[in-house]
Amino acid sequence: MVWVRIEDTLPQHPKLARVGPLGLALQVAALCYANRNLTDGFIPRAIARTFFDWEILEDDRVWTLSRTSGMSGEDMDSILIIGLLVEAGIWDEVENGYQIHDFSDYQPTRAQVLA
Repeated sequence: MVWVRIEDTLPQHPKLARVGPLGLALQVAALCYANRNLTDGFIPRAIARTFFDWEILEDDRVWTLSRTSGMSGEDMDSILIIGLLVEAGIWDEVENGYQIHDFSDYQPTRAQVLA
């Protein structure tokens, strides 16, 4: 089993403060995926979209999270939050997916784990 290293200052990091709590949650899920699968921080595009179910079931009703301003808004989904992570420089968009920026500075690499 590989552990995820997270500093106790992570929630207040300036980049993560820009993406909010959903971005923080997606980043932690991505770190768990990358470490569990020894991807050296690579997250396939199709996998990144599956980290969260954005619907909430309550009393036989389905609710979705949304971002609103006045009378207009849009539903929250992985694509929106992934875009915020890329814009903030937390993830880099690469061929077929995303790379967690500076992954090997904070997490063990595949080679280190296998050694």
